[in-house]
Amino acid sequence: MPVFYKKKIFIYLAFVLLWLFVTFFMSIIYYNPNAPFLPQLYIASLSTTLSIPACWYAANKLVPRFLYQKKIAGFIGRILLLVIINVITVYLLCTTIYHFATGKPILPGEFVLFMITLLFLFVNLIFISIACGVKIIADRYGLEERLHEIEKEKITTELNFLRSQINPHFLFNILNTIYFQIDKSNLQARASVEKFSEMLRYQLYDCNTDKIEIKKEIDYIQSYVALQSQRLETGTDIQLHTTGSLEGFAIAPFMILTLVENAFKHVSHFKDASENKIHIDIQKKEQLLMVKAVNTYDKNEKVEHLVQSGRLGIQNLKRRLELLYPDKAQLSVYSTDTVFESVLNLQLA
Repeated sequence: MPVFYKKKIFIYLAFVLLWLFVTFFMSIIYYNPNAPFLPQLYIASLSTTLSIPACWYAANKLVPRFLYQKKIAGFIGRILLLVIINVITVYLLCTTIYHFATGKPILPGEFVLFMITLLFLFVNLIFISIACGVKIIADRYGLEERLHEIEKEKITTELNFLRSQINPHFLFNILNTIYFQIDKSNLQARASVEKFSEMLRYQLYDCNTDKIEIKKEIDYIQSYVALQSQRLETGTDIQLHTTGSLEGFAIAPFMILTLVENAFKHVSHFKDASENKIHIDIQKKEQLLMVKAVNTYDKNEKVEHLVQSGRLGIQNLKRRLELLYPDKAQLSVYSTDTVFESVLNLQLA
């Protein structure tokens, strides 16, 4: 049974207990030691029971049609009219039945009639007000639970979609085939394929949970940097620094990878290889994880998309941060004529 239905049942159970209390209270107020007790109890129970239809009408008809539509004056006017009609109806029915049961007059003295009318008005107003309150609370609980379930389903769907773009299952099987097709004497190529296969295995099997140990994520980044470094010109300035206590906590997988990927993808290719730089710094200070990726780029090439952060990888990262770390993550990008820098600050607690 959904949680909001359980809460709704609990609220209505509280309303039944309140009904029993009011019945007992009215029995005490109306109690006449010179008349039989049971008829008085029956009439008190009947008077509160006959108020239930009015409560139901107010809660299920007037609240949605007027209060939820912000027609406050119409809602108050109809509630008051409903209370008056219900008081008159309940009073006439109860006193008539009580008259035939005990012989007591239907219309007592003016003072007694006035006090009984006030009491009936008060009780009915309280009952109807509580019924409306129960309706509002039950609807709010139901709405919050439904919104929570919808948001949970939406997050799960979006995360699965985002993960599907970076978890290419088919490549894993293809790489195994390529590995055995490479000549055994080409150890460097075989090692590269094997390392890449291990990275895919990490994606496919280790990253099926919501969070991954930071050490595994760092190991993956180191393997990625080592593999990507092989395709760049010899002498390219590639540095990966990790500082602080990078252990004992977990983060969502692939949060760091996007920044590292962009740095390698858009690095410059100057003739002097030493001018091409990729510097990656990952550090933890207290409860803050900071990741900085800096790469040089050639301003003569079309790199506007870097500054605008419009590429799919950055968009995915921003969306995942919004979903998984609301108000706890900050992603910034900077650029000069020759350097592009992306910085991720992630609050861990």
